[in-house]
Amino acid sequence: MAGNFIRVTDAGRAALVAQGNTGTNEHRVTEIGLCTGAFVFDPAMTVMPNERKRVNTFGGKNVAKDTIHVTIQDTTSDQYSLYGYGLYLESGVLAAVYVQSTPIMEKSPAAYLMLASDMQFVSIDATKLVFGDASFLNPPASETVQGVIELATQEEVNEGKDALRSLTPKTAAAWYAPLIRPKLTGPVSVTSAPSDQDAQLAVAAASGALNRDAKIRFHGTFAAGTVDTNARFVASIRSGYDAGTWGREYLDFWINRTPNDANSDANQIRAMRITYGGRVVVGNRDDDGATKLQVAGDGTFSGGITSSGLDAGGANIRLRNGRDVLLRNDGSNFYFLLTNTSDPSASWNAFRPFTINVATGAVMLDDSGVGTFVGGQLNVKGMLNVSNGGNEGRAIIGPSGGYFFGSASEAGFYLPSNGAMFALNFTRKNLHVNGKDVWHAGNLPNPAQTTGFTMSGQILAAEGTVDKPGISFVNDGAPDTGFFHIADGVFAVANNAKETMRFVAGATNRVLIGGTPDDFYSALQVGGAASFTGAAPGNGLAAMGSGVLLGNNGGGTIVFKSATSAADMKVWDFKAGDGIFQGRAVTDGWTSGVPWINVVRQANSNVIQSIALAPNSGRVVMGPTADDGSNTAQVSGSVRAANYFINSQGVGDAGLIGIYKGANGPNIGIYGSSTIGAGALTFSAGGTERARVTPSGKLVVGATGEDGSSAVVQANGPIKASSGVGALVASNGSGAGQTSIIMRREGGATDQRQWEFLHAPDGVLSIRTVNDAYSASQNALSVTRGNGSAVGNMTLMQNGGRVLVGGAVDDGSILNAAGLVRGLGFAVDGGSSWATVYFKNSTKTRFAIGKTDTDDFAMTAWADDGTTQSKVLDVSRGSQVVSLAKRPTWAGGLIPFDNGNFDPNAKVNKAGDTMTNDLRVKQPNTTDAKGIVLVRADGTAQAWLHGTMSGGGYSAWATMKADGSWQANPITVWNSDNRVEFGSATYFNAAPEFRDRPRVTRAGWQADIGLRNNRPGFDSWTYMRARDGGGVEFINNAYNSTTLSIDDWGTLYLRGAQILQTDGNLNLTWRGRFLSAEIDDIWGNINARASAGARVQWDSGVNNFGTVDRLGGALPAPWVMCGLSGPGNGTANAIVVYGVLLRNQ
Repeated sequence: MAGNFIRVTDAGRAALVAQGNTGTNEHRVTEIGLCTGAFVFDPAMTVMPNERKRVNTFGGKNVAKDTIHVTIQDTTSDQYSLYGYGLYLESGVLAAVYVQSTPIMEKSPAAYLMLASDMQFVSIDATKLVFGDASFLNPPASETVQGVIELATQEEVNEGKDALRSLTPKTAAAWYAPLIRPKLTGPVSVTSAPSDQDAQLAVAAASGALNRDAKIRFHGTFAAGTVDTNARFVASIRSGYDAGTWGREYLDFWINRTPNDANSDANQIRAMRITYGGRVVVGNRDDDGATKLQVAGDGTFSGGITSSGLDAGGANIRLRNGRDVLLRNDGSNFYFLLTNTSDPSASWNAFRPFTINVATGAVMLDDSGVGTFVGGQLNVKGMLNVSNGGNEGRAIIGPSGGYFFGSASEAGFYLPSNGAMFALNFTRKNLHVNGKDVWHAGNLPNPAQTTGFTMSGQILAAEGTVDKPGISFVNDGAPDTGFFHIADGVFAVANNAKETMRFVAGATNRVLIGGTPDDFYSALQVGGAASFTGAAPGNGLAAMGSGVLLGNNGGGTIVFKSATSAADMKVWDFKAGDGIFQGRAVTDGWTSGVPWINVVRQANSNVIQSIALAPNSGRVVMGPTADDGSNTAQVSGSVRAANYFINSQGVGDAGLIGIYKGANGPNIGIYGSSTIGAGALTFSAGGTERARVTPSGKLVVGATGEDGSSAVVQANGPIKASSGVGALVASNGSGAGQTSIIMRREGGATDQRQWEFLHAPDGVLSIRTVNDAYSASQNALSVTRGNGSAVGNMTLMQNGGRVLVGGAVDDGSILNAAGLVRGLGFAVDGGSSWATVYFKNSTKTRFAIGKTDTDDFAMTAWADDGTTQSKVLDVSRGSQVVSLAKRPTWAGGLIPFDNGNFDPNAKVNKAGDTMTNDLRVKQPNTTDAKGIVLVRADGTAQAWLHGTMSGGGYSAWATMKADGSWQANPITVWNSDNRVEFGSATYFNAAPEFRDRPRVTRAGWQADIGLRNNRPGFDSWTYMRARDGGGVEFINNAYNSTTLSIDDWGTLYLRGAQILQTDGNLNLTWRGRFLSAEIDDIWGNINARASAGARVQWDSGVNNFGTVDRLGGALPAPWVMCGLSGPGNGTANAIVVYGVLLRNQ
C-alpha cells in the first residue's frame, strides 16, 4: 500500500509530542495489531476495535520525513480479512491507526500475510518512530532506497508523470523509440540550448565510405480520390558533398516524380538545392557555381523582387538567350542594354535602346541612334521635338517617298520624286504649294454662299427633324421649312415645322399628304380635302378635260372610307375595268366587295350594255318609303312610264327621270343616239345639267361635253377625296404595267402642256415632262425601289436640266443652291476626266478644287478674266504628297516649323527615328500621372509608361484590359528610395540571377514562395513561408497546414510539434520525451546493471519463512532461499527455510 495517511490517536499524540510542544519524542513500535472489521476512527480510542491479534513480525524504515515504509508478516495458519492495523508503542499505547471500509487483503491458512505499506504522518515527525527487526522491511524503492516498486501501466508510462512506478520492456517499447530505426507515431519536439558543437537534431551518414549523405524522409496520406489511407513516401531532405570535399556541401529537397509505392529514391526528383556559398538551385538543373538563385523553369513571384547589386557584366537583371538583355540601374540611369555574347559575365555593347534618368524621370529611346520602330499608334501629350541641330528636321510618314520637314523659314511636305512641295512660309504667314500662295478664308470670301455650286454627284444631307429639316432655306426664318429624313426609305416635307407631305418606299410606294396616317398600301393618301385642277392626261388622241385620271386607262378603283363606322361597314368603292364599272360595299380590309351597281359596256365599244342595281343581293328603295325587307325595287310615289320607261327603242327616242321645271328640275335625261343628247345620259340639278355620261362611256362632271381626252371620268372643277387609305388610287387595273397621274394645261404651248406623276413598270416613281402625243418624256425626279418596301435611289434631272435650290439664279450649273448646303459627304465623280468643284463670285469663277485627269487632287485660283488659272496646291494620289505652289502665310500668331526655325535633330519622327537625348514627358501637376502610351493596331491603349509625384513620386508601367480600363501598375519605381515594385505576376522563362539578397515582403503579409509540381498528371504545390518571429516553414498543397518549420534559432518543428532542437536534442513524440532524457534513462539503466562477472550481494537481512510445509512450494518473489535449519522432530516438513533479498551490485 503506497502513501496511506495514518491517523494518530490522542494517546499516541500525547506520547509523541514533546513537553511544551517543542518537537516529537522518540518511541519504538513493538507490536502491530490487526483488525478484521471496519470501524469509525475515534481519536480517543486506546484499543483498536475488531482487533484479532498482534504481531511482532514486522519491519519499518523512514523513507521520508513524513513517511515510514512498514512491512507486516503473519506466517501463522490463521484465516481472516484484514481491514486495518494499529501501531502499539513500547509503553502499550495505541499510537496510530489505519482502517478502510473494504478488506485490505485476505489471509488464508495456507498463505502468509505479507503487507507492505507507506504510512504518511501529517502532523508529527515520522523519523522519531523506531521499528523492530529490519529483516521484515520491504521499503518503497527510490533513487537512494532499495525496496519494492509498483509496475506502471501503459497509460502511466505514456503520461510520463509518475515518479514512483517502474516500466517494463513491453511498456517501454510501446512508448519509447529504439536507437536503431525508431518509428515515431506522434509529434516530435526537440528542445535544448545548442552550442557551436551540437544541435537539437543531428542526422549523420554512417562513416566508413565516400559519397554518403544524410537524409530525412517525409510520408503522408493521399488527399482525395481514393479510400487508401496508408502513408506513402512523399519527399526527402538530403545533405552531403557534391563530388568533392570542403566547399562542395549541399542541402537538397527531393519529391516524388512518379507513383512511389516502392519507397525508392529512384522515383524522386530534386526540387531544390542549397549549395556552399549560399546558392539556391530550384528544380533539377546543374549548379553553375556562381548564380545565387538558379531556377530550372518559370518563376512566379507574388511579392517584389529586389536587385541592389550588379553581376560581373554590370546587370541588375540579365535575360539570357544567345544575346543577353540587361536591366541595369547605375544610380543615375535605368537601362535596357544588350550584349554581343551570352557569357554570364558579358558586358553590354554600344546600343542604348531604352534609358530612364532616375533623377529626372526622363526617358531616352534608342539613345545610340540605330532606329526606333513603333508598330501602332504613338500618342504624345506635350511637345514632340524632332531635331536635327541647326539643319532641316524631317519626318517620313507612309510609303510616299516624301517627308515632312521644318527649317528656319518654312515647314511642310516635300516629295523628292517629282519636286512637289507644300509648306507654311513663316515670312508670308501663308501656306505655299510649290512656291505659290494658298487661298483660304483669311484672304478670299466663300463664293458658294452667293453663287451656289454645281454637283455631279450625290448630296448627302443631315437627318433633320420636322422643326429642323436636314435641307432648309436661308430666308425661311427659323428655318423650319424643307426636307427631313424619318427612316430608311422615308422622307417628308416640313412647312413651318409641320409635316405637309411624306414619301414612303415599301411594297407599295406611298405619298402621304396632310399628315394622314399611313395605311401601308395606298400609293397616294390625302389627309383632308383634295383639289385637282387642269386636264387629266389622255392617250394622245383626244383631250380628257380637267380632273384626275385613275388606272391609266387600264381600270382603277375609287375607295370611300368612313373611319368611324362599324367593322366591315367603313369602305365603299367605285371599280372600273374589263368593260365593267361597279359601285361596291367592301370589307374593311378591302378583301371582298358586293356591287350595288354594275355597269357593263359592249365588247370593244364604249356602248353601255347594261346597268344593274343590287345585282347580287339587296333591294332598291325609291322615295320616302320604308324598306319592306323583301322586294328588290320599292318606289314611294308615282312613276311615269314615259319618263321611266322608254317603250320604243329607236335612235330618236328620249326620256327623263325626275323633274324638269326650272330650278326645281333635278332629273336624269336619257337620249337616243339621234336626239339632241346624241345617246348621252345627263344628270341635272337646279335646272342645270351637272353631269353627263357620254355615248363613248365617259363620265363628264361640270360640263356638257367631253374635253376630247381619253379620260373616262372628266371633271370640270376640283375633285376632293378623303380617306385614311386610298382616298385617291391610281391603278393600272391589273398586271405589272405602269400607272400615272397626268397634269395638263390645255392652253399651253405645243409639247409644253403635260407633267406626269408616274409609277413605272420597274417600280420607279418619277415626276417627268411628257409631250402632247405622250410619245416622249424627260424625268425631273426619279426614285427607285429597294428590297421590300425600302426606297432605292433618288435621281434629279437625269435626262438634262438643272436644279436650283433657294433663290439661286440659273447659271448653267446642274445644281445651284442659294444658301448653305449641308451633307455628311459629297462625291464628285468625273470619271477618267476632271471632277471639279467651282467657287464663284456671281458670274466669275474664283477657285476650283477637285480630281484631275491623272486622278490627283488639285486646287486652282482663277483670274478675273475667267480663263487664267493658277495652281494653289496639288496632292498626288499615289504618293499622297501635298505640293503647294506658294509658301503659306498664317495669321493669328501661328508659327509652323520649317527649315528656318525647325531643327530635325531635336525632334522625333512619328514613324520611327533616332533620339540623341532624353524624351521628356512633363507632368502637369503633382497628382496626375503622365508618360508614354503604347497603342494597339486598332487604336486602343495597350501599355503605359508613366510617372507622377503623387505618393512621394514614382514611375510605372501599366497595361489596359480589353474593356478599356487600366490595370494596376505591374512595375513601379519609387522616387524616394529608387525601389522597383512588381504589382502583378512575374514570369521568368529563364533562370533569374540575383547578385544580392532577394527579399520577398509586403506589409501585413507573411511572405512565402510557392513551388509547383506541374508535370503531366500532377498539379501540386509546396510553399516555403517566413515564420512568425523568424525562421522558415513549409506549407502543404492545400495551404492549410504547416508540415515542417524551423524557427529563427534553428529549432525544427514537424506538424507544429517541436522535433529537433539546435543542440541536436530530438523530441521523441511517440515516447512523450526528448532523446536526451531517453539516453539519460538508458545510461542510467546501463549504469544500474552489473558488469560482466559482478557478484550478487545481499540486499536484506535473513528472513525466517517457517517450515517447508507452510511455504506452498516456493518463497514469495523476490526472496531467494539462503539457508535451511534441521527439524527438531526429524521430519522433512519441519525443515525451516530462510531467505534474503539480493542486489546486483
